[in-house]
Amino acid sequence: MIRIICLLQLLFLLALPMSSEGAAFGGVGIDGVPRGDGTIVVRQLVVGGPAHLAGIKAGDIIVQVDGTPTAGSDFKFIVDRRLRGRAGTPVLILVRRPGNPKTLSFKMIRRQLTVGGNKTQPKGN
Repeated sequence: MIRIICLLQLLFLLALPMSSEGAAFGGVGIDGVPRGDGTIVVRQLVVGGPAHLAGIKAGDIIVQVDGTPTAGSDFKFIVDRRLRGRAGTPVLILVRRPGNPKTLSFKMIRRQLTVGGNKTQPKGN
């Protein structure tokens, strides 16, 4: 009897809508890989995502996110605590683009993204 009650409570909790905190998770739509120096190379982008719409391209090298340099930083920290965040909040990303001597600045608003959405092709394909 106790097991049935616990099972019913669990099913009830699973049926509840996500908390506003979980529902508000957002990102910029970058699939990146860390380099040896800690910087992040953009491998591909979510088509129509904030980074794609802002003009970031596959092959760009992320050197700073919201004032935090990526060089020497932990990749997981940069992704989880800087690129991702609450949907609707701004993020500033600085990149170096191969062949361009200037550092490029991109300001965008994080938003909820569909996992498995369309992505741009990785650079070189």
